[in-house]
Amino acid sequence: MKKETIDRINKFGKEFVPFVALISYDSPHEDIVCTVENASKYGISYKYCDNSVSTTAAAEPTPRYSFKKHYIDFESYNDKFDRVKKLLDNGTVELVNLCLKTPLSTELSLQEIYDRSKASLVVMLDGRFVCFTPEIFTCIDGSTITTYPMKGTISADIPDAQTVLLNNSKEYDEQVRICRLMKQELSAVSHNINIDKFRYFTKVQTVKGDIWQTSSQISGILKPEYNGKNWGDLFEKLLPAGSISGTPKEDTVKLLREVENEQRGFYSGIFIHFDGKICRSYVLIRFVGRDKNGNLYYHSGGGITPKSEPLHEYEELKKKVYLTF
Repeated sequence: MKKETIDRINKFGKEFVPFVALISYDSPHEDIVCTVENASKYGISYKYCDNSVSTTAAAEPTPRYSFKKHYIDFESYNDKFDRVKKLLDNGTVELVNLCLKTPLSTELSLQEIYDRSKASLVVMLDGRFVCFTPEIFTCIDGSTITTYPMKGTISADIPDAQTVLLNNSKEYDEQVRICRLMKQELSAVSHNINIDKFRYFTKVQTVKGDIWQTSSQISGILKPEYNGKNWGDLFEKLLPAGSISGTPKEDTVKLLREVENEQRGFYSGIFIHFDGKICRSYVLIRFVGRDKNGNLYYHSGGGITPKSEPLHEYEELKKKVYLTF
């Protein structure tokens, strides 16, 4: 994050000014921080699934549309997986969230995708991307900060799906590792850290059917230097989010830069919204972007651990390419 971005977030927080911010994963020159009332001037639209905050009217019935996905072939994916797995096997890293782009063919516009999407948060940067994310990153309410790392996905159509997911040793291992990382991350800005919930379920609707996802809830009490709403400094400490990078963070970020071989931009960054009382942030996943040539793509991926199998991870990357309508 640039100093200007950090200072602006600090200022709005201390002055109790409602604001929103789009913070990229690796393109800090593109970050946007503005008051809620000026969001549309910066091309930002956002809404929540309960429609308590919305910048557009209610969506119309969805017309028929095509949505073709041009996935990376398994051999190319496996080459990238092997590079990550070698470092996992020798103990250099513990968890790596490998993410790649899937080109799309569809007549839908970003505006149409935004209007019809439903999620915990739906956010659009005009002409750039639409994100319909199910993952809350942090919630700051008074002196308490809470984070909600999401790991583990399964089709709700599978018989006894929740039990199957809970008994999957790789998914359990991934959740343990991400909880350990997020406790460590929160320790930089808070104390008295606890895992309040471990592996609870949420159901996500997709056009191809419902899926179950597991998350955990971890909270702490803000340290005095962050309890005065120095949230710019706080997010500088916490980003990028551990759930979409890995552990140890510095090593995984460097590895991902080399293996993915392209910038993520706003994908896997965060959206921040302060309403004057509570400051919430969301991880920018489930992401449809537009490249410089005007073509649409979908960014997706998953966490890789020493127990991961390449075909399973490849299928998970494909499974996460969906719309909610």
